[in-house]
Amino acid sequence: MKTRRRLVASLGSAFTLVAVICAWIAFAPPQLGGQTSYVIISGNSMEPGMHRGDLAVIRQASRYQVGEVVTYRHPQIGPVIHRIVAEDGAAFVFQGDHNTFIDPYHPTQQELIGALWFHVPAVGTWLARFHSPVYAAGLLFVAFIGLGGGSVVVQNRRSRRQHRPSAQPAVQVAPGRSAMQPLLKNWQDTLSVLAAIGLGFAALAWVGFHRPLHHDVPANAAYTQAGKFNYSAASSDGRVYDAGAATSGEPVYRRLSDEVNVGFDYKFSSEAPASVSGTYQLVAELSDQNGWRRTLELTPVTSFQGVSFSASGVLSLSGAQEMIDVLETQTGVKNERYTVTFDPRVRVAGKVGGIGLDQAFAATLPMQLDAIQLRMSPVSADSKDPLSPSQDGTVKTLRSVPNSVRLLVFDVNVGAARALGLLGVGAIVVALGSLLIAAEQFRKPSGSDSERLAARYGGSLVSVTGHVPASRTKMVDVASVEDLGRMAERFGSVILQEARPGYHCYFVQDGDITYRYQALGKAGDEAKAERGAA
Repeated sequence: MKTRRRLVASLGSAFTLVAVICAWIAFAPPQLGGQTSYVIISGNSMEPGMHRGDLAVIRQASRYQVGEVVTYRHPQIGPVIHRIVAEDGAAFVFQGDHNTFIDPYHPTQQELIGALWFHVPAVGTWLARFHSPVYAAGLLFVAFIGLGGGSVVVQNRRSRRQHRPSAQPAVQVAPGRSAMQPLLKNWQDTLSVLAAIGLGFAALAWVGFHRPLHHDVPANAAYTQAGKFNYSAASSDGRVYDAGAATSGEPVYRRLSDEVNVGFDYKFSSEAPASVSGTYQLVAELSDQNGWRRTLELTPVTSFQGVSFSASGVLSLSGAQEMIDVLETQTGVKNERYTVTFDPRVRVAGKVGGIGLDQAFAATLPMQLDAIQLRMSPVSADSKDPLSPSQDGTVKTLRSVPNSVRLLVFDVNVGAARALGLLGVGAIVVALGSLLIAAEQFRKPSGSDSERLAARYGGSLVSVTGHVPASRTKMVDVASVEDLGRMAERFGSVILQEARPGYHCYFVQDGDITYRYQALGKAGDEAKAERGAA
């Protein structure tokens, strides 16, 4: 009966552990290796389905569809729970059920936290403290102590009550007690502990094999295209300019200069390794406010290799005037000024960080031409320097990185989690098999009476220094040492061992009855020994 009760209690503890582990797998947050997140509704954008203060339980999914309520991570706001209303390429379009407008931010799959599993009204505020993984772990620990640990405490209390002995003589622990005896004697409890550890490893393996080894993350590589315009014009009278000639930023007076030397320096830069090449063509575009335009080639289409080049050309102001004269003579249109726009027409291609690139560089320098001068177009104080244009860009792609499993404060690689889980389960299976074999061997009687008792009941076998008092108790002899052992198990008592030359006897006391097995000597030898001692 006692063995049966202990087995039932052990199975109850094991069942409780299984229930707690299943709850952990179902509700553990990603910080602890789970797939469940918790979002507290803080606005009214999802009314009437969900209200402020509700708790939304979110589960990760491999695919999300239009119509699902999904939580995504906004780079500035944080978690946002809205409904998917459309897909925009690789991105998703969201809208709150109560909102009349579409969310301006369109997250990708990697920015989605999970889909709505279920929600609990009006408990989000109270449960806000358990949003921390530390509080969540504490809650599950308390649940385990309350459910699983409680049965162990009750069992221990019951065992102490059953093992409380009646008046017994002074005893000393028998020497030679094996360290394995407690494990084998209480093999059901040891089996429960090993099973619980095995379930933990199995849960780790389950999480590892249900999570891919790798996942894609944005691998955007930024780059910058920068240019530098310069121009100069020799002057027939060098006294007009500090440098003796017109330079960048100064007006070119047509009475003093006819040719303008135009240059453009280009540079491509990126923190990621870049291998680029391309073409350029430096032109001057002459136009008016009505849309008329003529293109003057200063440098033909030229190829370049590498991240930089320099282009130069010469603009003839008299040649530009000839085109203006033809326009005005033939059409009768008279303009006070025209626009001359210098354009390098850069096209660059190659790879940045291993990602393909094919991009144009929109860099122009507009100047105003009239009958007196060629000068730069006026710009506002907050505008960029027109002589130094720049253009930032990004090549977008995804790269594969190893996945991990969060175990409390540690991140374990998914591959390592799989291996650790399988190895742990295998080790526990071997340990369980070894325990069962040892327990079976432990249960088999072998050798002498003393050896069999010491092997099976070493934890309950004590040696007395005197005589077991039996004068006021009823003495009952049992047929075998196994029968005496079963009596000790039934009463929850220790086995007293009295040994001296020619006499070896074992006793189990239960109130006013003493059960005895004589391994050596005959009945009455103990009485003779008592008289001899007197």
